[in-house]
Order: sequence, then structure tokens, then C-alpha cells
Amino acid sequence: MKYYKLFVDGTNSFFTYLDSEEIYNIGDRVLVSFRNREKGALIVQEDKTEKFDFKVLEIKRKLENEISLSPKYIELLLWISSYYLCNFSQVISAALPKELKIKYEEFYRLNFLIDLNELKDDEIKIIKYLREKISLAKTTLRKNFSLEEIKEYLEINLIRFEDEESKRLNFNYTEYESYLGSEKYKKVYEYFLQRNRFSKKSLEEKFDKKLIERVVNKNYIIFEKKIFEREFDSQEEIKKIITDDLKLTENQESIVKDIENKNEKYFLIKGITGSGKTEIYIRLIKNSLKEKKGSIFLVPEISLTPQMKERFTREFGDEVAVLHSNISDKEKQKEWLNIIEGKKKVVLGARSAIFAPVKDLAYIIIDEEHENSYKQDTNPRYNAKYVAIKKAILENCKIVMGSATPDIESYYLGKKNQFQLEILDKRYNNIELPDIDMVDMKNEENNFFSKELLKSIRDTLLKGEQVILLLNRKGYSTMIQCKDCGYIEECEHCSIKLSYYESTKKLKCNYCGRERNFYGKCSKCGSKNLHYGGKGTEQIEEKLKEIFDVSIIRVDSETARQKDFYEKTYFDFLNKKYDIMIGTQMIAKGLHFPNVTLVGVINADLILSFPDFRASEKTFQLITQVAGRAGRGDKKGKVIIQTYQPENYVMENIKNSDYEAFYNKEIEMREILEYPPFSKTINIGFSHTDEKLLERVTAEFFKLIKREYVNIFAPNKSLVYKVKDRYRKNIFIKGKKDKINYFKKELLETLEKFDSKGCRIVIDVDPINLI
Repeated sequence: MKYYKLFVDGTNSFFTYLDSEEIYNIGDRVLVSFRNREKGALIVQEDKTEKFDFKVLEIKRKLENEISLSPKYIELLLWISSYYLCNFSQVISAALPKELKIKYEEFYRLNFLIDLNELKDDEIKIIKYLREKISLAKTTLRKNFSLEEIKEYLEINLIRFEDEESKRLNFNYTEYESYLGSEKYKKVYEYFLQRNRFSKKSLEEKFDKKLIERVVNKNYIIFEKKIFEREFDSQEEIKKIITDDLKLTENQESIVKDIENKNEKYFLIKGITGSGKTEIYIRLIKNSLKEKKGSIFLVPEISLTPQMKERFTREFGDEVAVLHSNISDKEKQKEWLNIIEGKKKVVLGARSAIFAPVKDLAYIIIDEEHENSYKQDTNPRYNAKYVAIKKAILENCKIVMGSATPDIESYYLGKKNQFQLEILDKRYNNIELPDIDMVDMKNEENNFFSKELLKSIRDTLLKGEQVILLLNRKGYSTMIQCKDCGYIEECEHCSIKLSYYESTKKLKCNYCGRERNFYGKCSKCGSKNLHYGGKGTEQIEEKLKEIFDVSIIRVDSETARQKDFYEKTYFDFLNKKYDIMIGTQMIAKGLHFPNVTLVGVINADLILSFPDFRASEKTFQLITQVAGRAGRGDKKGKVIIQTYQPENYVMENIKNSDYEAFYNKEIEMREILEYPPFSKTINIGFSHTDEKLLERVTAEFFKLIKREYVNIFAPNKSLVYKVKDRYRKNIFIKGKKDKINYFKKELLETLEKFDSKGCRIVIDVDPINLI
């Protein structure tokens, strides 16, 4: 007799149920009675309580057609719920595809090893029907077997005619028993075995169900239920793919050997852009596949998936399952079932792919590990990197992280030997790094394009080469102000200026998403004398088209809404359909276009001015990453960075490609200010439509959680104070790891008792975005 805690569908709590026969396991999906209704539930852990002060109901049965999760997988989900202080229901929603069902094939087979004399008339009728369906003409058999084979089968009585009058042949299963170990006759046995298969539905439409049930109970007919077989490449083809070796440099080979042979679990590859980190990842995955072990490969953005999908499919065939938010629920279910059944052992995807239940996991590989997109900004607010580390502990696998500009915290752990640090300091095939020029925009007349950038674009296009331009701001303009009355177009529901989108002639709030038509005049006084401030990607595209008569593609979250946009854009630009690509940060990461020789950064200072202790780091990473898109083929690359702060240490380190100097400066400041990695942080967000009530609630909550052993900052207004008619404030906490872990327990206890008076409270553990 066992007691289990179950997560019941549609709830936010665990409930105890009894397994009197000890037939269930952690991870099983079961049916229970819950408040006089039958509901599905997931077994999450054993309940060791010795006495209960309530009646414990019994689990009714295991749910059919539903997968069971491994105990380790359940442990991972429980850890996420505990670490990130979120509901288990939120974790389940993020981790599992909706309505994940196993598709079964149900069919009947005829048992030939029976005595027809023992059958009743109605039973004989169904048996003869099935035998007739299985039997075939000699001409049909001839299509699959040679005359010599058929003659031999007849001579040894392995196939025989149904009776003296019949011209139809059937298999002699009784005779085959003496040839069970023979490969020679296996082919004809399996041929007839496939014919001896009748779908449950079709047979039950032909004969009475009670009659079928009777002959099944007498073992005249065998009922079988098997997991639906999906289309899958043969193992022979997979073997052919994974033995096709890549040529690695001596440095790359050394890193592969370190990762494969050392006892360390966590590896950080600091490799400059274009150094061949992907080749290392692929070699590791190939070698693990040869040992029938799996891998998860994470990329930070969906925009990188088409490039990686093309590469991985070329390398591994149909061994690859692709998971990201742009695929449908049906596609996700199909991939998940292939993974959980062990049919696909390589998973490629964005953040949520970390939840893939890969069997015999050898590696979790996190490409561009510094990217903020590995952190989810809605509940559960998990970071895929930290989830990966926990998963590696549970699955006993290795983690390989890679970046040209590692996260400060990751590099610190590498320096402290908590991660095994591996260095790639040369580009693959000794390709030269691009030249980087810093342009001081204070000396330029045109605040869009410097003279040097325009000249370089022209020279690049004349050579038939391609250009990438980065401006990390979408839309046409981020502000429209009337020159006559001074009014600035703002969102009625958020404390933010409206962005203008020329392509749709609309004003849009980038926080609540509300839009309204714009007719080119001030909505307050009607004047057409307007100032369009804060240039965006649309305006850059417009200005470029006035200067260059070439094909231009714009890539930002507005253009990327339609399905398959990334895939089409990637291959179109790769095949030189476009000369210039303009985009936001999504074009800066990991893309490989050999014909791109010029990269321009329009405004390098955008992020640098943010009130965030990570602003310098984000700026260094973004610009260095986009600079790495230049000169990745056999042509020399060039990067032009437009800035109003060329003397800033961040810009100087970018120009010199000196990550080490940048890191040393950053880590020194972080230690002085006690920011991560020297502390752990939590941000508690509050919001309400009543501004005064929000003030009272946050002040009251601050008093309740105030502790001496951690730093708790008084409630502050969010940088964007009002969003969707809700005012927002934050309480920021930082402290040593052990102190923060203890504080989290006390925080949960306070939250359970606290009357929020309708305030929405959101807890973000290890926050990335403090806006």
C-alpha cells in the first residue's frame, strides 16, 4: 500500500490518493475522483505521512493513451516550481505539449494454431472469412517472390492451398515452427504476418462484437494494440550519416577530447565569432549517436532554427526533432512522441526544448549561452541554462555552453574552475577577423548614416557582396511630436510614447499592443507640422531606398509574424536574393552568410543608456555578435560602428575585440556593487489599476518582508510605470546565495498569508529584465 501526491488537472495544488495494490509509479497519468467528478491527474511524489486526518480516496485506474513521465523528469518539474516560486500548473503548461496522447493501432490477428473441429458454426464463419482475406493467388505471390522460392515453399509445405478446389495460397504456421531460427524463410513469414492483420474497427463493423469477444476469449483470434509506428529512416541510413566525419582543427579536436574524456560535467567554450564552435557541437552529437545516446541543442532565437535545422538535417537525417514556439501543437505532439519513444535522439530548438524527454541523454548544448532569450519573461520565469544544469545532474549528462561573448556570470565560473573553460581564439580555416571602425556621430551631419558607412555600403554593393545593418529598434519612429502645440502621441493605457509604423500607417503601443490609424496630423490640434523622433528599422529602410536602388529585406518582430518567415528569409538572403538586410537584435546572433562583408551598427548607444547593471554587458555582446557576421567566407570583412560615445570603455573594448579587458572592468564593478555573480537577485513586481492602492500594498508588503540578512530595496516605480491600465512597482532583493535561498522560503510563507487586495504579484528569481 502506497500513498501518492497527485497534481489534479485544473488545480494549483497537490492532493493525496491511495495506491492499495502498488501498481502505479511516479510520472503516471491516472484517473481519480475529485469533488464528485472524475479528473485526470499526474503522480508527482510519494506521500510518507503515516496518519491522515481525512479520508484518502483510491486511484481509480491508469489513463489510456497517455504517456508516463520518468521520476527524474517529475523531479525536474518540481525543482523548477520550487526554485522559481511558481505554481506547478504553470510549469506543466510550459514543459508539456497540450493534450499529449499516444496514438495506438488496434487490430486482430487470426490464430492458425487451432482445431477447426472445436468451433461452432458462427465461429467457423468468422474464421473462414479471415483465412480467405489472408490467402492470395499465386500470381500475387509472384510479385514479391521468385518462382524458385514459391516452388520450394510448396514442396516443404510452408505455403499450401486452402483446399483441393481452391487456387488460393496460405501460410502454414504449424510447419513454420520447425523453421523458427531460419533467416531463409523469415521473409515469407513476415509477408503473410502483415496480411494477417485486421483493424478493430473494420472487423467490428462486419461481425457482432459479442461473437468477436467470444473467439478472442477462446484464443481463436488474437487482439493486439501497438503504438502507432511513425515514418522513420532506417538505421542503416542513420549509420551512414553519423559515420561521415567532419574535419576539425587541432584546437577543435583537443576540445572534443576534453569534453568526452574529462570527468567534469560543465564546459564553457569561449570561441570568437566564426571559430567553429558548431563543428565541435556536431562532432560531440555524432559520437554520442554512435553509442545510441541523445543530445539537446539549444539556440537562443527561432531565427537561428532554419540555419541549424538545415545543417542538422544534412548531418543527422530524420534523427532530428525540431521544437520551438512557432510550430503547431500537432507538430509539437508528433515530435514529442518520437522523442519519448526513442525514435529521435537529437533535439534542436529554442528555450522550451530543454524539456524534451530525450532518452539516454549525453549532452545538453547551449549555443550563444549569453543570450537573454534563454530566460522566459512570463510564468514560469525559468532560465533554460539553470534548468539545463539541474537536468544534467538528474540525467548524469554533460553541459556544453558556447559563446564569443560569454555571460559575465558564466565566465566567472569558468575562471573559478566551476566550469571547464575551453578557448578558441582563431577563426575556422584561419579566416581573418573583420576590421572594426568606430565613427563618432557627433561630427556627422547626417544622423542616420555617416559618410564612411555610406561609402562602404556603396563599395560593397559594387563588388556584388552583401550588407547587414543593425538598429535595435523596430517601427518607423518611436515618437511623434507636434511642432505647433508640443503634444506627443502617447498610449492611453500605458505610460509610453506610441511608435509609428509607416508600413501600416498606424500608431502602436509596443507594450499593450493597441493600434490606431494615423493620418499624418496631430491628434490634439490637427497640425501637420510634426517631428518624427527616434528612428526605427522602417525609417532606415526608407532612407536607404532613397540612396541605393537595390533589394532590401527588413527583419524585426513586425515582419516576422507569418509562419516560416525566418526560414524563407534565411535562404533568400543566403542565395543573394537581397543585397542588404536591416534588422533588430534577432539578426545579430549566430547567422552564417559567407557573402556578407560589411556590417554597420546604426546606433550603438541604444542599450548603453538603460538603467540596468547589465547594460554595458548587453551592449558589448550585441555589437560584438553582429560584428561577427562580417567576413565569414573567403572575403575580408569590415564593421562600422556609429556611436556618440567612442571614448566609453565598452566601445573601446569592442573596437579592440578585447573581451578579457571588458570582463575585468565589469567583474570589478560587480564585486564592488555586490551584483551577480557575487549575489543572487529576486524582483517582486506589483501591479494594479488603482495607483493609491498599489502604493499602500507595496509599502505594507515591504515592511513584512524586510530582513537584515539580505538587501531589500524600497518599492520603486517600473521604468514603464503604467501598462494596460495597470500601474507597476517593484521590490528588488539581492543577497548571498544561501541567504536568498532561505529568504525564498520566508517569502512564500508571507505570500500565502498576505492580503494583496487585488494586486497582481509576480516573482522573478534571477531576473534579467529589470524594466
